[in-house]
Amino acid sequence: MFEFFVEGGWGMWPILVFGMVTVGAGVQFARRPEPGKLRFIAAMGLTTLAATIHATWIALGAVFGYLEDPARVPDAELARVLIVGLKESTRPGSFGGLLLVLACLLSAVGVLRAGRAPAGGGRALHGEPREPRKPRDAPP
Repeated sequence: MFEFFVEGGWGMWPILVFGMVTVGAGVQFARRPEPGKLRFIAAMGLTTLAATIHATWIALGAVFGYLEDPARVPDAELARVLIVGLKESTRPGSFGGLLLVLACLLSAVGVLRAGRAPAGGGRALHGEPREPRKPRDAPP
């Protein structure tokens, strides 16, 4: 895993930070669905996506910049170095995608839990207060 992270370059750090904040917010939303949390998850998810795209483009630029100098890469090795560089350029997308999928799954759990709330379903997602739950063994 460490090699995977290193291959992605310095752009993996913002993806890690923003992605973990997004996943953490997803955990909080799954535990206690509130509308403000969902908006924050969406904003952080977009930030993570932007960091992922940016890191991928930076990695591609580094590969192409390295390949443009014939002194660094002889023509006989050009294809192999290109393939290795392109492989490493996929690391930010893979890592950012993983964190975004986790955040989306956790958000889906929160939406499901809010929809199963008693007396009115998903009202908590619309900013309305939830009614307290009655114990299962309580009379109706």
